[in-house]
Amino acid sequence: MIEIRDVHKFFGLLHVLRGVDLTVEDGKVLVIIGPSGSGKTTLLRCFNLLERPDRGILRLDDLQLEFTPTSTVPQRLVLALRQRTGMVFQSYNLFPHMTALGNVMEGQVTVQKRPKAEARERGIELLTKVGLADKGDAYPHQLSGGQQQRVAIARAMAVEPEVLLFDEPTSALDPELVGEVLKVIRQLAAEGMTMVIVTHEMKFAADVADQMVMMDNGVILEQGTPQQVLKHPRNLRALQFLNRLSGEEE
Repeated sequence: MIEIRDVHKFFGLLHVLRGVDLTVEDGKVLVIIGPSGSGKTTLLRCFNLLERPDRGILRLDDLQLEFTPTSTVPQRLVLALRQRTGMVFQSYNLFPHMTALGNVMEGQVTVQKRPKAEARERGIELLTKVGLADKGDAYPHQLSGGQQQRVAIARAMAVEPEVLLFDEPTSALDPELVGEVLKVIRQLAAEGMTMVIVTHEMKFAADVADQMVMMDNGVILEQGTPQQVLKHPRNLRALQFLNRLSGEEE
C-alpha cells in the first residue's frame, strides 16, 4: 500500500505541494488529473524521490521515509524505495546507444546484478508482452514514439517494481499512437499492477482508474471514484476545470 502524508515541496519560495495526503491500496490504479502547474508531476517525482519532499511521510508497505527541514533521510532508504518503484516518463528517456532489448536489460544487470542471460530472457518476455517481440534489435531512433514508450514501460517492469508511476505517458505522442500505449497500461491494470498515473486523457482515466484525484495549486481539490470526481465535483475550481475540458473535447 502507498501512503503519502502531509507532503510539502518548495522550489525556492514557490510552495508547489501544500500538505498532500493520499492512500493507494495494493493492486489499485490511482489517476491524478488537474491543470498544468497544479503539482501533479512534482507529487509523482517526490514519491520516486527524483524530487525530495521538504516535509512529510512516504510509505510503501513496510518501508517508511519521513522528511523534515532539519533531518536527512538515509540513502539506503532512498535506494530501497527507488528499487521498489518503476517510473515511465513522458519523454521516454531511453538510452539512445542501446537497442530496445538492451534498454530493458540494463537495470536488471546494473542494479539487480542479474546474469545477462537471465536479463535477456526477461527482456524478450517483456517486449513480447508490450507487443514488440520483433523490435528487440532496434534502436530508439528506429522506433515510433508509441513503440519507444512501450519499451520504456517494459524497462520499468523489468526490475519487478511493486508500483509503476506514469508521468503523462501519452503527451508526447501523435494522436494515432496513443491507443497502443494505453492498451498496454489497461492490460497492466487488469493484471492487478499498482499504478499511479498522471494523465490528461480523461476517457482513459475514467476507464482505468479505481481512484481519482484532481489537483490544483499544490492541493487535492477532489478525491473519489472517477464517477464522483468527473461527474459530481463539489469544488467550484474543479467544476470550472472539467467544464473547460468538456468544451475542448466538443
